[in-house]
Amino acid sequence: MRVTRLVGECEKGTCATLYRVGGTADLLVQGYDVADAGAVIGVEIPPGESVVRIPAEIIERYVREYLAR
Repeated sequence: MRVTRLVGECEKGTCATLYRVGGTADLLVQGYDVADAGAVIGVEIPPGESVVRIPAEIIERYVREYLAR
């Protein structure tokens, strides 16, 4: 799967980042594990899925730079 980096918490490196999956409109999110089940009360996480936390700024930047054109 080919991905393109869109926006991230830092310019380079391994930090919270939003990617686009090549040939699709799908996005991948790299973020911080939410390992504490109490942190996501009311969220049912099925097998094969996980929850990650990302700074809101990443989504805001994505909207400004890619969707508000």
